[in-house]
Amino acid sequence: MRGESRWVQHEYMAPNTAVRPTEGLFAAPRPVRAVADLFANVWQLGYVTTDLDRALEELSTRFGFEHQFRVPSGGATFMAGDEVVPWEARFAMAARGGLIVEVIEPVSGEVEFYRQSLPGDGSFAIRLHHLATFIEVGDEAWENVAGLLAGAGLSFDYTMLIPGRVRAGYVDARAELGHFLEVCQLEHEDLKFFGSLAAESA
Repeated sequence: MRGESRWVQHEYMAPNTAVRPTEGLFAAPRPVRAVADLFANVWQLGYVTTDLDRALEELSTRFGFEHQFRVPSGGATFMAGDEVVPWEARFAMAARGGLIVEVIEPVSGEVEFYRQSLPGDGSFAIRLHHLATFIEVGDEAWENVAGLLAGAGLSFDYTMLIPGRVRAGYVDARAELGHFLEVCQLEHEDLKFFGSLAAESA
């Protein structure tokens, strides 16, 4: 019937469950043999904002992201290329049974690469900044991805290290794709935190 919406369950679709994907947001990542493989391991959408408090309120009231956590960035080392640089930003995470939504408010230091996605007049905004993907931990996996990126004319432009939690590299793909990629090696503590966030928000 015209105007009637129907959802048809096909045999190749997983049965409906509380959390998507059904095997868990952090099932073993797809081996990365091409840059395209990174997209199979996307776990987070990263947004930037001019006002974290207002952004979280809007995501909750207008979009239903009621399950939110503010995340400290203390202990992080931030590098532009191979140089350690000052960097400060405010972070929060939200979810609703699936991909994590990260919201970042740049504060000071090496944060222009965040601010470039925001209005130049400083008016309030929430803008997509990056897709975050995850790979296996370890230097071998990291160097493998670095090599694949180099072959595509890309690199880890910025890297954040938090011992015992994460190594994350920002890849500037704006000229090609319109956004950054963030390649993450998540340690057990972060896997547990983000997995719980997705599950508890379902």
